[in-house]
Formats: sequence, C-alpha cells, structure tokens
Amino acid sequence: MTAPSSLAGRVYVVTGGTRGIGAAIAQGLLDVGARVCVLARDPDPGDGEQTLGVPVDLAEPATVAAAFDRVVAAWGRIDGLVNNAGISKVGPTLEYDLADFARILDVNVTGLFACSQAAARVMAKQGGGSIVSIASMTSFTGQPQRAAYIASKSAVLGLTRALANDWGPLGIRVNAVAPGYIRTDLTGDLIERGVLDVDAIAARAPLGRFGQPADVVGAVLFLLSDQAGYTTGQAIVVDGGWTVNGYFK
Repeated sequence: MTAPSSLAGRVYVVTGGTRGIGAAIAQGLLDVGARVCVLARDPDPGDGEQTLGVPVDLAEPATVAAAFDRVVAAWGRIDGLVNNAGISKVGPTLEYDLADFARILDVNVTGLFACSQAAARVMAKQGGGSIVSIASMTSFTGQPQRAAYIASKSAVLGLTRALANDWGPLGIRVNAVAPGYIRTDLTGDLIERGVLDVDAIAARAPLGRFGQPADVVGAVLFLLSDQAGYTTGQAIVVDGGWTVNGYFK
C-alpha cells in the first residue's frame, strides 16, 4: 500500500486500537511514521517516542476527557482521530435486554461523540484536523437480530454529516469508513456459532472473498491525509461490493 506522506510525524488517536480493524489502522499509521495513541479498556502502555496507550471506558465521559488530556500532555497536539471502538450483541429483538441496547448506544454513539468533541476542541485551537469514524455497511442496510448495532452505526453516519457541517469552518474534516464483513474477533465468534456463513458471504461479494482488517486501512489513511483535504461529511464503503450486489440465486 502506498500511504499518504502527509501522515508522517503527526499525532493520531485510535480508539479500540488493540485488536482487529483498530489494531490494523494503528499499525498502518505507525508504518508511515505517525505517532499513535491507542485508547482502549486495556491497552499496552507502550509509552515511547511513537506510541502511547491510554485506558478508557467510552461509556464513561470523565475517562474520555482525561485520556485526551493525556495525549496533549504527552505530544502537544492531535492531528487526527479514528473512532473505531464499538460493541455489538446479536439476539432476538423481542427478547433484547434494554440495558444491553443502552450500553451499545453509550459506547458506539455517545462515546464516539465524546471522543470527537474532545479531539475537535484540541484541533480547533491548532487550526484543524481530521476525524474518521468506523461505521458499517449496516449503516445502509438492515439485518436480523442486530437492532442496537444497526441503530448505532446508522447514528454514526448522521453524526459524521452533522459534525462535518459544524466543524468544517474550524478546519476539521469529519468522514466515515463503512466496512463490510471483516475477519475480527466479533465476526469470528459469529462464524463459530454458525450465525455467519463465510462461503455464502464471499459468494455474494463481487470480489469473491471475506474481508481482512488490512483492507480497511487504506481508506482510513486516505481520509486522514491531506490528499482528502476537500473531502468531508462522506462515507467510503469497504465491503468487496457486497452491498451493491442485488442478485440472488
């Protein structure tokens, strides 16, 4: 992958950056010479010239504010934020526990907004920055037994568009990347439980395969970079073409 050169030396925060898509994005940023702070419930401290790990619970606003304060104290600025952290639960909607529903919205929507707001306050003072949120192909589609997750990922698109309008005058670009079926701990569990059929998913995707975390990295790095300097309020779908295939046998 040819990465945008404008990322080198800059400071980026990645939430949920210890595994799956988040870990791939964090490594992609490190590979091009950026400094990366990973926010997660249990991150590797990794304090150093290029890496920083800060514990955070996105459902607890006080921990979010403290985490961003620590990034600024360590590196003096924040050039970009990747809102990757998210949780889900698959289950019959009639039996869905409202506490689980609320927890998913707290992390995937309210926590995302809290991180975006904290980062934007720093970016506004320094003249701008870029925020990329990880949405989902389910932001555009419906699927059974995923009501809370789909509601939250639809909200991510709404927030992306709203914040792009609010913060564009401050020099802050806000975009989203919407992955399709990607091999992560979450999809791995669903595959093991028989909820997802890998062969059927790959057969529907025009590119003919299940996605990997590395497939998402290029789109995120592009939107963070100066190459996307006139792009805001948009979502790039990275799903192998799954959502555009309306053919059924």
